[in-house]
Amino acid sequence: MPLARHFARRHRGHEVTFTPGAVRALTSYEWPENVRQLRRAVRAAASRADLVDARHLPAEVFTGARRRLSRLQELERDEIVRCLTEPGTTMAEVAERLGMSRATLYRKTARYGIDVPGRGVHRV
Repeated sequence: MPLARHFARRHRGHEVTFTPGAVRALTSYEWPENVRQLRRAVRAAASRADLVDARHLPAEVFTGARRRLSRLQELERDEIVRCLTEPGTTMAEVAERLGMSRATLYRKTARYGIDVPGRGVHRV
């Protein structure tokens, strides 16, 4: 987290705060591209807010990097992550919002390796 805070501060020019959800997401991710990927993700999130929450982080932070996705799959994955990181939403609400059943939503989170800390959705 010190490195993430450093990147955010350098990008914004002042202190940026991370919510506990954002901290969990950042510390749970494996960072296969190491520091370059962390800097890119933190800069993207800090560009959106001074108080960075999980919903501000790129979708890649919530997924396992098992295989390359098509552009359409990336869009679907990103939209699922965006909905799952909205505060106070349930899996049933997310499924309804996305126009799919809860079972389909669970299958897709498993297929994309989506892991939103605190949501009970984990990488498979």
